[in-house]
Amino acid sequence: MIIKNIQKSLQKVLSLAVLTAFLTLYSAPAGMCITAVSQIETGVGVQKPVLRENNQPTSLKLEGDISISKANPKVSLSLRDSDVKQVLRMFADKAGLNIIFHSSVDAAGSGSGGSGGSSTPSGPKVTMDLVNVPLNDAFKMVMQVANLTYFLDNNTIIIADATAALKLDLAKQELMAIGVNYIDAGSMANFLNKNIFSINKPGLSNAQIAVTNPGTNEILIFGTKNDFLMAKKVIEQFDKKPLEETFIVNHTTPREMATLICNTLLKVPVGAGGAAAPAAAPPAAGGGDLALGAGTMACQYNNNVSANNLASLGTNNLTVSYFPQKGTVMTVGGSAQQLELIKEFIAKNDKKQPQAYLEVSIIELNESGSRSFDNNWQMWSNFFTGGFDGKSTSTNQLYPQFIQGNGYTSLDPSTYPPTILQQYVPYTAPMMMTYTMNYLIQNGKGRVLANPRILITNGQQSSINLVSDYISKVDATTTTTMAVPITTYNYNIASDDGIQITLTPYISPDGYVTLNIKPSYATIAEKVTGSGITAGMTVATLLNRRDLDLKNIRIKDGETLTIGGLINESEQKNVSKIPVLGDLPGVGIFFRNTDSTKTRQELVIMITPKIIKDSEDVVSTPNMTL
Repeated sequence: MIIKNIQKSLQKVLSLAVLTAFLTLYSAPAGMCITAVSQIETGVGVQKPVLRENNQPTSLKLEGDISISKANPKVSLSLRDSDVKQVLRMFADKAGLNIIFHSSVDAAGSGSGGSGGSSTPSGPKVTMDLVNVPLNDAFKMVMQVANLTYFLDNNTIIIADATAALKLDLAKQELMAIGVNYIDAGSMANFLNKNIFSINKPGLSNAQIAVTNPGTNEILIFGTKNDFLMAKKVIEQFDKKPLEETFIVNHTTPREMATLICNTLLKVPVGAGGAAAPAAAPPAAGGGDLALGAGTMACQYNNNVSANNLASLGTNNLTVSYFPQKGTVMTVGGSAQQLELIKEFIAKNDKKQPQAYLEVSIIELNESGSRSFDNNWQMWSNFFTGGFDGKSTSTNQLYPQFIQGNGYTSLDPSTYPPTILQQYVPYTAPMMMTYTMNYLIQNGKGRVLANPRILITNGQQSSINLVSDYISKVDATTTTTMAVPITTYNYNIASDDGIQITLTPYISPDGYVTLNIKPSYATIAEKVTGSGITAGMTVATLLNRRDLDLKNIRIKDGETLTIGGLINESEQKNVSKIPVLGDLPGVGIFFRNTDSTKTRQELVIMITPKIIKDSEDVVSTPNMTL
């Protein structure tokens, strides 16, 4: 018993001596003490990823499992400008590991200067005060403040500067694959390389080590077990099935609702650059085969940002599409709160638009009148016959002015024997003069009526088009082919001869309809004929136009608005006379011809709106009556 007690006492003395020698060997110039604490922890285990629930904020610690010591005893440190290499050597000895320092560790501290002016690098220095800190945590702190990184190979730690470690590729110890279910593996790999594996976090590689296997949508990690576990945690955080929702649109078109969601709610203009991907052009009306159930993307909304060395995941957050044949709007992605917001937005804006039945009466009143006063003088004699009508002087066909002898006969040589057409003989009766006076008054009235009836929707432009086509211009070009001139005519056809009315209604709940009206009325005033190669053809058409632009015309339900005053009047007077005689006072009226014409056209438009009231509207509004 005495011998055993002496052996135990010697073991305690020897242990105390070894500890004292250890502290003395690694003490810093300013003094350093280290106290081992008997409390042993079980080590740092793998942290279970926290998944998002109910859109609550989540947290994920961005560092690897620092476990150079499984026992992980607590230590207290007081360091003053101590050599980092010596401190790390002490930690490795405490953890029972071998340690290797890369030359970059000395280069990292060469700027701090050495003792006695020596040019030999002394490595980085560290000053720390720690009380009851686990050994693994103390090791991590020293690595961070010294901008160093480490690699653990079995029972050996390799220490290197963070920048130099990128070239060593010591972290590429294993190839590990992580399957990705819903998100794009390429975007996820870029996110890991940018935000996790290039920020020099203790226990993780500080090089970009994540690539993809496109064929299987897998992420390949070339690194350590810690790198694999961290990548797996991050992927589990983001690799979730995107939310999908389909909304039925009842009273507006799916395209209009999708555009409204993109432009108003998401603040993403359809077809704009930046956050919105350009929307596909809607199919042309009547073009191509009918694709049942085909959809069109309206916009893609994302909120990717970059902050210094950090970057967003790079996937589209929310996509809005519409299906015209199904009458639906579909969203893919986004959060449950965003989809709920879109649902509320559609419920508030997918309202039945008020409609009205519009009866339009278009009346054109035409009134024309003419008055003519004509004088006609005829003279008959055996030596001269002729007439004067105030406009021209003419001879008598049957009795020419001068006929020699007994006259002559006009024959038709196309028959045999020739057929006698007319025989002309001199006038032998006594000389005679005749006078004829014509006085004519004409009046005419006409009425053209069009009575279109249309259904108008609140805020939607409608038009009434009662026009006809006409040749507005003819262009002629002449080319010579093989010495033969060829003339080509190009006819320009216009289609605005007639009545056009464009109106936009705003139907209010109080029984009034407010209209923006633009009536246009055009009639052909003159057709200009050409000459030369266009002789007898219309080379230009001149129009008379009467246009109005009326804003905010308010009409009560069932009442009639009359728009008149679109009047076009023209008056023309022509006077022809026999020289000298037509200018004589009093009697000159018998040697003058007078023609006067007057036309008057008036367009009247009458509009009567009748608001359409559905039966459910009447039930929901007791005071409303049909």
